[in-house]
Amino acid sequence: MTEGSLSRLPRENIELPGGAVLRRRSLVSDDAFIDAVAADVGHLGEWLRWAQHPPTREETEGFRAEQDADWDAGRSFVYVLTPADRFDEVLGGGAMFPNGEDGVLEIGYWVCSPATGRGLATRAAAALTEEGLALPGVRAMEIHCDQANVRSAGIPPRLGYRLLRIEPDEPQTAAEAGQSMVWRHDGAGPRPLLQAP
Repeated sequence: MTEGSLSRLPRENIELPGGAVLRRRSLVSDDAFIDAVAADVGHLGEWLRWAQHPPTREETEGFRAEQDADWDAGRSFVYVLTPADRFDEVLGGGAMFPNGEDGVLEIGYWVCSPATGRGLATRAAAALTEEGLALPGVRAMEIHCDQANVRSAGIPPRLGYRLLRIEPDEPQTAAEAGQSMVWRHDGAGPRPLLQAP
């Protein structure tokens, strides 16, 4: 899986408790994505390397096309988080992608500031963990987050992840401390709870 692809693809829509849905990125309009990120660059840019400036249409279209090709090839899977009944409101997002170790997928997650404090990031991370562990050939999931990102670092232990190590990582945003926490869930023990707060 490090350089190859998965033999089965994840679901394109993953419903979360509470009425939100993780949708394959290509199912949500570029306009909705651009509007959400551009309106929240100050918040998102603290921790997301790709959100340091408002996205242009050209960048967005290019990234979406790459993400679509990677999905279809079974390499990586990018989602956008929306309300269950709307495709034009972006609440956040998540992704699953190879981290370089055979049989291991890494996940990432983000939530726009108006939607924070409602448990969406936790539920999205739980759903991605369950989805990833159910894929053939996947034996573990990982979450990497900067040690200074206290809110994000609180999510993995609630979902049954264990801290493997803390390693130096070149800061890519102004808020990062340059120490990456590496968390792993190998499917043993408690499973992530989708209703986790």
